Amino acid sequence: MKIAVSGSIGSGKSEACNYLRSIGYNVFDCDAENARLLEKGNEGYLEVRKHFPECFEEDELNKKKLSALVFSDDQKRKELEGIMHPLILNKLNARKDDPLFAEVPLLFESGWDIYFDHNILICSDEKILIRRLIERGLKEEEIKARLSAQMSVEEKKKRADILISNNGSLEDLYRAIDECLKVILC
Repeated sequence: MKIAVSGSIGSGKSEACNYLRSIGYNVFDCDAENARLLEKGNEGYLEVRKHFPECFEEDELNKKKLSALVFSDDQKRKELEGIMHPLILNKLNARKDDPLFAEVPLLFESGWDIYFDHNILICSDEKILIRRLIERGLKEEEIKARLSAQMSVEEKKKRADILISNNGSLEDLYRAIDECLKVILC
């Protein structure tokens, strides 16, 4: 069984997945796999270098430059996703863990919800998201650009199997995940 954990940037999906790991579940992290694929010499690095040479300096990918480019140009973002998403999906599909949770930031935007038996959406109020992201060091204009590149929370809620609200404490989030597991894994 494959279960996706998704949510907007800053919603707490990583915290939810860290908790799942801590209680013994295997979690595939799409962002971590993306980073691995973009390491020098790996498949993602080689393809991105072909398509976005302006984001490389002396054989090194300038991730800030790439991020600024793709979050300011929808066509470039789609081109990058067209390169990286199939590579990540191949790695995910190669996993045979059962159950396997996967942290998928763009689950619905990418259409990947069809690859999972269940999906969990972690939601937070926008004010809370923005506060968390500012605490991480992002500027408000960066936050707005990233949020606008994602599907609205309301649309995600319509597509989600299970909603978990993450506006309270970590303990509240963990309790909600425990309740969710009782439903999914029965």
